[in-house]
Amino acid sequence: MKIVLNPIMKKEFKVTARSMKFAWGLMAYEAVLAFIFIMTVSMLSMGSGYNNHIFSELIVLFPMMGIAQVSMVVLVIPVMTASSISGEKERQTFDIMLTTCLSPMEIVSGKVFSAVVEVMLYVTAGIPIMALAFVRGGLSWWLLFLFLIVIFVFATFVGSIGVFCSSVSSKSVTSIMRAYGLYFAVCIFSTFAAIFSMLFMLLNPIVFLEEFFMLSMSGYSLFSSDQFLYLEETGLGFLTKLLVHGPLWCIVSGVCLLGLSLFFIYLAARNIDPLKKKDKKIRKKQPTM
Repeated sequence: MKIVLNPIMKKEFKVTARSMKFAWGLMAYEAVLAFIFIMTVSMLSMGSGYNNHIFSELIVLFPMMGIAQVSMVVLVIPVMTASSISGEKERQTFDIMLTTCLSPMEIVSGKVFSAVVEVMLYVTAGIPIMALAFVRGGLSWWLLFLFLIVIFVFATFVGSIGVFCSSVSSKSVTSIMRAYGLYFAVCIFSTFAAIFSMLFMLLNPIVFLEEFFMLSMSGYSLFSSDQFLYLEETGLGFLTKLLVHGPLWCIVSGVCLLGLSLFFIYLAARNIDPLKKKDKKIRKKQPTM
């Protein structure tokens, strides 16, 4: 059975595999993770003393390494995706790309998921370092698989924002700044909107990640901790009460973030569609009665 890849993804994979930029980037990524690993183990050794084993405390490596990788994803993906379409415009190859047999949706989705797959390669390369938390720390290997899914959802969300900003910008620098701004705007808006309903927190990627690590490390929900007990007294809605018990919050939040990602991908495809732009121009030229 032959697997048919998106031509955009196939082209991006070939360019990435043949360039030394990916190799140097992977080495830098591993160096940062190794540095964080050494610093974490050093602090654990100093805290536990020289006569005690620190194997049981290696469980701390999982959230530490996970947060480090998430932080690098936030920094890297907007740069990769926000310059994907605007870079084509700067190189004057954007019109040529539109003349291919690919639809705008295929072009945009190829740009997004090629960046997501490249980031997942970085994350996968860091698994041997994180594996110590599972070998000696007592965590279940199932959490490592769930962590990869969480990173995929998070990378898709950030990548869709980058491609959307790239579709409305003609310069890569402007697109990257807009991508970072829109990402933090979504986080801030969902946080303040939680004053009216906690369900808006389902669209907050930071809360999504924090809830995942909270459930992984302690088995308790973030919203059932002491700092959120006041929500029970202020009349939490039935649906929100149902979501904050168990891992259901992470599942629903992940689905919401993927839905928001598809929305941004749709908007990006609509922005680069020449037929849509032509219809807008015709409507503007039509005289109003």
